[in-house]
Amino acid sequence: MADDLNTADSGASKDRPAQATTVKKNGYIIIKSRPCKVINISTAKPGKHGSCKCSFTAVDLFTGKKMEEVCPGHATVRVPEVSRKEYGLTYIEDDGFMNLMDGDTNETRADLKLPDNELGEKIKGEYEEGKMLIVTVLSAMGEEAVIDCKEDNSTY
Repeated sequence: MADDLNTADSGASKDRPAQATTVKKNGYIIIKSRPCKVINISTAKPGKHGSCKCSFTAVDLFTGKKMEEVCPGHATVRVPEVSRKEYGLTYIEDDGFMNLMDGDTNETRADLKLPDNELGEKIKGEYEEGKMLIVTVLSAMGEEAVIDCKEDNSTY
């Protein structure tokens, strides 16, 4: 069974199986090969010829697109492994790539671009004001995106 799981470069699983009835609101599910956050679940009672049906309404974690899925309650669905990590913003390149530092390991990375939305404008504006920022990066199924930023009020 472990052989059929999709794996990331580190050997960690990108997703795991779960019974449809165990997925909860604000949880995660994979719909049409995309990691999504569940915003609504409705279940229909079992009928004369089968089990209950679960109807999921979810939003793609990276595109914001609304998606829907209907499946039997006993069916196995895929649930993505989602992680969040905070990085200190050290510099923004002219091409929009951010230099980020992991506060735990002091390793740097420069492979994430500023988001093309209000959050990206907020990060750039506050950085140009000289504020020390911490950005939150969401990772799932080999994709990463900056989803939040806050001012670093810690003293060193």
